[in-house]
Amino acid sequence: MTARRATRERAGLASGRLQVVETRRPGPRSVRSFKILLAHDARAATCDPLARAIEAALENVEIVDASSIDDALLASATERFDACLVCLDLPPAPVGGARLASELVDSNHPVVLVTRSLRWLPPDRPALQQLPWIPPDASTAEITSAIAAATSECDSVIRARAPLPGDLHGAPAFRARR
Repeated sequence: MTARRATRERAGLASGRLQVVETRRPGPRSVRSFKILLAHDARAATCDPLARAIEAALENVEIVDASSIDDALLASATERFDACLVCLDLPPAPVGGARLASELVDSNHPVVLVTRSLRWLPPDRPALQQLPWIPPDASTAEITSAIAAATSECDSVIRARAPLPGDLHGAPAFRARR
């Protein structure tokens, strides 16, 4: 895979957004989309601007909205995400969001905390203090740098990527033939 600036982005190089495309070959080329898990309390409007800012920060992004811990754990067990954004307002706040973030970190998912302050983190989870975090009204630059920080750690030799669905049970994931 190679990274190239999108054709429409060449006119405005100040944006710096990249689009990942497959190497050149005859026929149509598919564009790889970023897949983001956004776990937050859907009843609160706190993270609504964050979803719009993510779409502005990343080109060709798919946001999976999870409004509970169970929804987020189910989505993370069945799909691979480029980053998981976990709001500490997830009920029961802040313990619910902290518990979800801990479980995602334990299963090697790249996690970014969404909070206005790290003082809401429980003292019995010191690993969460090391995670990148952004406020719910984060700018596009803050979002891209936090996601880059979370994913760079997961792509390193120290920590492996999250397993594919099916790998969790010790069996390889089967793919449909085309």
